[in-house]
Amino acid sequence: MAKLPKLQQSMSFIQTIRGASLDDGIGLTGEPLEQLRNPPKAPLRVDDRYTELALSMFIALEHSSESMYEKIRRAIEQCFADVELPSFHQTKGILADLSRVTSIVKDMCINSCAAYVGPFADLNSCLECSEPRYDQVRFDRSNGRIKHPCAVFHTIPIAPQLQSLW
Repeated sequence: MAKLPKLQQSMSFIQTIRGASLDDGIGLTGEPLEQLRNPPKAPLRVDDRYTELALSMFIALEHSSESMYEKIRRAIEQCFADVELPSFHQTKGILADLSRVTSIVKDMCINSCAAYVGPFADLNSCLECSEPRYDQVRFDRSNGRIKHPCAVFHTIPIAPQLQSLW
């Protein structure tokens, strides 16, 4: 009889997946969703040679650290006085804007027991280990209560990746 709640949870996830659509407000929303629905008709171009250099460095250093990118960026800027390259985070943003590939961020249990999605979306603690979902709740005068999740995970949807390759 102990397996019945697990079976009910599994069925609930199956129902959530069956009802999933681009308009459910759960996955892609806003600008990324509009970009998916209205892909560019022409190849993307980068007209600024420094942005192109930064993107080339970023891609070449894909298995290196952020600090390695920044060291190379600073070395180039010191060697060539007129060069100003975007930072690692700026380059990452430029690449996301050009490719239209972004991640969806969702809360998860700090022990990786579960993600707070589907039937678990409204939970405040993990059903497996009872750890809290949020590590602190702060009060912000303009926004009210701000909940800070203990852990998050990133999902990169396949549709924008395929669209970017096209």
